[in-house]
Amino acid sequence: LARESVVHRARLLTASEIREIESSDGERQVLLTLATAIKMEWLQEFFPEAVQERTEVTFDSSSRRVVGRTVVVFHDLALTEKKTDRVPTAEAAALLAREVMAGNCPLKKWDHAVEQWIARLNFAARTFPELELPPIEDSDRALLIEQVCQGATSYKEIKERPVGPVLKSWLSSTQREMLDQLAPERIKLPNDRTAKIVYGADKPPTVAARIQDLYGVSHGLGIGPARLPLRIEVLAPNHRPIQITEDLATFWRESYPKVKAELQRKYPKHQWR
Repeated sequence: LARESVVHRARLLTASEIREIESSDGERQVLLTLATAIKMEWLQEFFPEAVQERTEVTFDSSSRRVVGRTVVVFHDLALTEKKTDRVPTAEAAALLAREVMAGNCPLKKWDHAVEQWIARLNFAARTFPELELPPIEDSDRALLIEQVCQGATSYKEIKERPVGPVLKSWLSSTQREMLDQLAPERIKLPNDRTAKIVYGADKPPTVAARIQDLYGVSHGLGIGPARLPLRIEVLAPNHRPIQITEDLATFWRESYPKVKAELQRKYPKHQWR
């Protein structure tokens, strides 16, 4: 504003003349002249459609919570703003979900078991497309996380929230039964033990088992009605892998005689056939 202006203390003003001047040190400044103070009531009276109240929400990284503010704008010019506790539920959930997806607010219950459930589902959907099981893509993950965040405005509220109920709602009860049949979590071995099956996006389902637990399995292990072959990680008694194969018949015939002698010397107390 020009030095002689009488509206220096005005909250709102309009200027009829704008000039650009250059100081002695070469710095450019914008000078407002012919300025007149105006009142918000005038804007509301003469331009009612241009004055609007908006609620804006943002994620505060320091407090790790969604904060809101009520802003009165004239077109895109903010006239007033103040904090508000009235944060729209959907917007808060979307903002929290975005932070979760970015890795800034990890969900404690979104663990390896959850990732394996998703991997099982995606395997079944990919292997049996005719059953039309709905896979979970990256965009679907965001949607599921947003559901977990519903009703919350802070990381503290969602940090320990259970994820299982939201995941289960992705499938119908019939589809969940189908998933357990087509892509089970575990498989039973001949000695009545069970082994966990690990699913991945870029490799076939894999099961790790000690040699002794595989005695009696002549050809391989399979899952589902079609007996889809599992990749088998054959382990020594110290649980270190000896060989990875889908064809146990070849392992027993060609590899086992070679490793048996060495392992038998190292682990004489174990059963060897």
